Amino acid sequence: MKLTRNLLRRSLSGISVGIVVFVGIILTLPVPSTLLSPTEDVPQESFAVVDVTVFDGEVFRERWDVWIESGQVRQVGQNLDLPDNLPRLDGRAHTLIPGLIDAHVHTFGTTLNDALRFGVTTVLDQFTDPALVAPKRAARQEIGIGTEADIFSAGMLATAPGGYGSQFGVPVQTISGPSEATEWVRARKSEGSDWIKIVLENGGPHGQKIPSLSLETAAALVEAAHTEGLAAVVHASTLNHALEAMAMRVDGLVHIWQDEVITSADAQRLAEADIFVVPTLSGIISYEDSAVVELIQGTDDSMLSPMQEQTLANRFPSTFQGDVAIENVRRLRAAGVRLLAGTDSPNPGTAAGISMHGEIRLLTRAGLRPAEALAAGTSIAADAFGIPDRGRIVEGSLADLVLVRGDVQANVTYSHDIVAVWKDGFLVNRGLAATSTEPVPAPTETLIADFEGGLEAAFGTWQITTDQMRGGASIASMTVQNAVLVIDGEISSNSAFPWAGVMWIPGAQPMDFSGREVIRFRTRGDGRSYSVMLFGNAQFFGAPPSVTFMAPTEWKQIEIPLEDFPTNSPEIITGIAFMAEGAAGPFSFEIDEVELK
Repeated sequence: MKLTRNLLRRSLSGISVGIVVFVGIILTLPVPSTLLSPTEDVPQESFAVVDVTVFDGEVFRERWDVWIESGQVRQVGQNLDLPDNLPRLDGRAHTLIPGLIDAHVHTFGTTLNDALRFGVTTVLDQFTDPALVAPKRAARQEIGIGTEADIFSAGMLATAPGGYGSQFGVPVQTISGPSEATEWVRARKSEGSDWIKIVLENGGPHGQKIPSLSLETAAALVEAAHTEGLAAVVHASTLNHALEAMAMRVDGLVHIWQDEVITSADAQRLAEADIFVVPTLSGIISYEDSAVVELIQGTDDSMLSPMQEQTLANRFPSTFQGDVAIENVRRLRAAGVRLLAGTDSPNPGTAAGISMHGEIRLLTRAGLRPAEALAAGTSIAADAFGIPDRGRIVEGSLADLVLVRGDVQANVTYSHDIVAVWKDGFLVNRGLAATSTEPVPAPTETLIADFEGGLEAAFGTWQITTDQMRGGASIASMTVQNAVLVIDGEISSNSAFPWAGVMWIPGAQPMDFSGREVIRFRTRGDGRSYSVMLFGNAQFFGAPPSVTFMAPTEWKQIEIPLEDFPTNSPEIITGIAFMAEGAAGPFSFEIDEVELK
């Protein structure tokens, strides 16, 4: 079954048609013979890019003109008859590509803004809190100036009790058997899920053992999704699970497996079944890989948000088999399987937006030609998920565009050398991150979280943090039970500085909590010693200042003066972590009523 969506009718959101804004101080329209330099004067809303190499979503077109009007592509072709007063951008020595579509992300924090800044204008979210997605759907229907990529999402994933996906702190309605499938899928459809994601994961490839859905339950979920008019995709980390999913007639697989190389015969079967695959090589191959290192080294630090810096510095433990993953993609491509570009960002070693350019490079390493790799991140992704107004530069498509220096057809790494990004025809302010390391005033609320309504904080977000970002193997999970945050996990001995716990991040920028004097919270636990770490800069590198506390078996209120943290500016905060360190073994503690007073 194919995922289909009615094209959304787009309306202007309070923006007058015909207004032209230029970067810099140029405010007058050019005369017909004037070509604007792409390095200085970038128009928006109604304009043309002329004499440019265009990747239209499928093939490269030489010396084309592209006419943009009111948020859509009005006309494309060579030597267009353009209105005399239409601003024209000189596209020579540049390539114009559709806004990129990342087919596997997880959305929270600043990811949507970070994605857009690097030319990813649409993201396909494969698991997040449905409540986060709900207020962002309206942007998919409107044309207007925005600062975030559009999001389509599976919302909540389908997993077994205690299974993969239940450890991240996002509320998950687990499923125990086939009889629950129809009700579960209908609940997701009611929440607004654009498709259904099903997890077949027992942890085996990574030396773990975790509960997984039965094959009967997974098959029932696929059938229920199709009955409700929704596509079904599967998270499968082994070849065997991938082939089992194929037998269920799923629409897509959202990871490449790494345990063994697929045979040519099985690859052909996947192609004949018309099942697409999102390899997520970026999430598998370490940030130490040369393609990724070159990408990061070629990025101006001012373009990276604090969240991007943090997640790029993290990494998974070294259980992933990058060479096997690459060979599997190579064989799928040879068999004709539809491949989509997706990054699995912002998992360790990846970051929203920037990793999409690394994914394109990795796909070419697996044998895809530049046009194929770009199509995987544009038109093929749009077709697979039923959003045909995106991913192409054709008449009537959305004016989601990326202008890059150089000939991407000759060198796909040029996709990262971005001159301009347009969303709905409006120029994206890519300099937003340049000031994102400046502290902003903190909200007046002193209570961060009392967990009465679940994991949601008064402001900011909670997330897991472990030594896996430095190659360790410690684990942690967080759940809200009886209106308190429960943190469980196990410290592994295979890291020089092991840790695991949770972190609260107040926002996209450092926050100034001047006037606050103490961190106050209630805790209880297993009687061992834990640490509060105070992150006071945007880099998240090095050892942050910390203060220890005991988690006794009975509730106890803890107050830690900010001046006790050995740092010159304890009032400037980018994160507060509550974590176990040191001795190997399991741990468990709870926190509640977290305040900065």
